[in-house]
Amino acid sequence: MMMRHAAVALVIAASLLLTPVAQAQSVSRSTYKVLQQVQLLQEEERFEEALAELELLLNKTRDDPYDFAVTNQYIAHTSVQLNDNKRARSALEAGLASTELPPDIRADLNLFYGTVLLGEEEYELARAALEDWFAVDEFPSASQIFTLSYANYMSGDLARTEILIARALGTAEKPRDTWYQLYYRVLFEQKKFEAAEIVLLGMISRYPTREQLWRTLASHYMQLERSTDALAAIMIAYNIGLIDGEKDFQQIVSLYNYIDIPEKGARMLQQWIEEDQLPGDAETLKQLGSLWLLARERESAKGVLRQAATLAPDGRTFELLGGIYFEDEDWDQALRAYQDALNVGGLEEPLRISLLAGISAYRAGRMEDARISLQAAARSDEYRSQAESLLRKLN
Repeated sequence: MMMRHAAVALVIAASLLLTPVAQAQSVSRSTYKVLQQVQLLQEEERFEEALAELELLLNKTRDDPYDFAVTNQYIAHTSVQLNDNKRARSALEAGLASTELPPDIRADLNLFYGTVLLGEEEYELARAALEDWFAVDEFPSASQIFTLSYANYMSGDLARTEILIARALGTAEKPRDTWYQLYYRVLFEQKKFEAAEIVLLGMISRYPTREQLWRTLASHYMQLERSTDALAAIMIAYNIGLIDGEKDFQQIVSLYNYIDIPEKGARMLQQWIEEDQLPGDAETLKQLGSLWLLARERESAKGVLRQAATLAPDGRTFELLGGIYFEDEDWDQALRAYQDALNVGGLEEPLRISLLAGISAYRAGRMEDARISLQAAARSDEYRSQAESLLRKLN
């Protein structure tokens, strides 16, 4: 998930920013000297050696809550550099366990602890730690506020998330894209649709060539049953060359059909088939035939459906084709289509098709074909009366 990856990145970023250089000057002289050496090792990326020095220092500072907490903070920082979040977490928990810490260092530890917990998807614990930090820190950065907003979002508190992320966006010089994405999501999930749309359109105005933003806008409108607006969004993306996949084309066609403009959808679908952007297989041709039929372009529908049925013989396609010819009183073609449907099979009501084939043959003057089909239809209780009535006329 996009936002989950963002949270993991925040864990690493936060840990790098929390090296307690200023705090080290408040610890005892002996602790300060060791921490200076540790910082030099960290600058040289000799993290294993730095951690070993810190583990030794930890045993010497157990009776001094402040030095012990700062040492654990350094251990947590170094452990994150070594991708050992488990050790970082235990170090921070050990530091926070003291009841004698000054508010400022407890706040720093809670901030660090919360970001580590976010990386481990411990969202409720992360939120609690970060809220404790936030209550103390008078000048939190925009990035830190966003971290807290994300913890609240993943804990399900949308109202709190909205307040925090709005503040983060309002104070940041260059807010990240992921912040706006989360803000949009929070607003939408609270059914604040107009506000969410404004946020999304703002992102599109800044990054008009980002395909995913247009997809999100189309999805936004579809969920609100604003199909015309959804189609407009996806067509803008198509016209500026951002989308060209088969699923995109199918979505465009479906939307044209949904808003009762099947002719436009049919013409675009036919164009994409001719340009080899969509396969000219039986399924796609059946879809095209159905669109032409909805658009009342019956001749176009007949040709395409006949082509589809020829490519992949299917009884139901022949049945549909027969129905079109039957309605147009083209009895020979109707009979042919119904006979093909019966020969291919896969029909829900084959005896009904036999009756229609018999009627078509009778009206086409093909009496022997009519007799054969009507005799088959007469085996059905439902169609017997009508079939026998026509058979009597034949006799």
